[in-house]
Amino acid sequence: MRTDKGRGPHYIKLSERNGSIMRSDLQKSSIISVHDITIPILYEDGNMLAICKPPHIPHHDDRQTGQLGILSLIRELQQQPNSTFPYPHRLYGVHRLDRVTSGILLFAKDSATANILVTKFRQREVVKYYFAVSGKRPKKKKQGWVKGRMVMGRRGSYKLLNGDKNLMKTNSEEEIDERIGQVESNDERGGYAMTRFYTAGLGNLELAHLPDTQYEDKDNSTQYFTPKTAILFEPHTGKTHQLRVAAKAVGLPILGDVRYGGGHAAPPSPETIHSGEFSVWDRTYLHASALHFQMNEGYNVTILSSPPFQHLFVPTAKPVSINDNTQAKNDLTGIFVSMMKKYCDCVPILNMMLQPLR
Repeated sequence: MRTDKGRGPHYIKLSERNGSIMRSDLQKSSIISVHDITIPILYEDGNMLAICKPPHIPHHDDRQTGQLGILSLIRELQQQPNSTFPYPHRLYGVHRLDRVTSGILLFAKDSATANILVTKFRQREVVKYYFAVSGKRPKKKKQGWVKGRMVMGRRGSYKLLNGDKNLMKTNSEEEIDERIGQVESNDERGGYAMTRFYTAGLGNLELAHLPDTQYEDKDNSTQYFTPKTAILFEPHTGKTHQLRVAAKAVGLPILGDVRYGGGHAAPPSPETIHSGEFSVWDRTYLHASALHFQMNEGYNVTILSSPPFQHLFVPTAKPVSINDNTQAKNDLTGIFVSMMKKYCDCVPILNMMLQPLR
């Protein structure tokens, strides 16, 4: 995790009383504590702050479950005696990550900066890359564009309709609540989505004692998969579930994304499914890994966060940089670096990757 200026990283541990997160495993109604979740601060300057959002935490509070959203969790941390959160003041959300997605999440420190950043996201002046793992291999195309209108289907899922870009409705992508500097997505009206994607095989990586093939839990026929394909996404729009729907559309549903056919990540043994250790594996393997934009004052903000999926594979001790060709395909970070080197066209991001990533 690297930044081009400012502070980082710091690690913040959420206490048990700060809320809870939902498990999406076999016991879907169960709630687990977040006392063991850490939130790294990846970047900080006088105007903004970026964290590495953990998976399973929504952007807004969930009234049905009582689960706190990410901003409420941070506020709870700030109010604790001897708080470990290094920034004590109000933060403003300027974009979102899905509940299941981890990675770079940016906040503004004041309303003026929030409005600037919201505008940059809305006008697509922010370069973003996401990294994902799928339990399937490409059967259609290995790279290209996924384009179409996204509409909401049943039970909160979305589907992609192939069609003309003219189907895009004006003002449907984002509506800005200027009072709090947050982006409010108008999901019900739909909108045109564009995603560039690239893939790489994971056959050279040694699995961390996972089953060699997919299997089913005999009690409820839930599918479990092992990682087979790495996916690098470059979204050109910002829709709810956009990358998850795009992955499904090309036959590569994201590992752990049960809603869109990705199944669960296969743990070390079937017995692990019914134990507390399963929470380590029970996530959607999608991570916001790189972000770059230029502020109006002329300085660049570039943030990196390596995909935290190393537990899927046998680890290697050597850090990887973009100049390291010998290690390029020997671990998951190496795969990520190799794909960024090959497909990323953002020079500031590539320059930052010249130094080793861990």
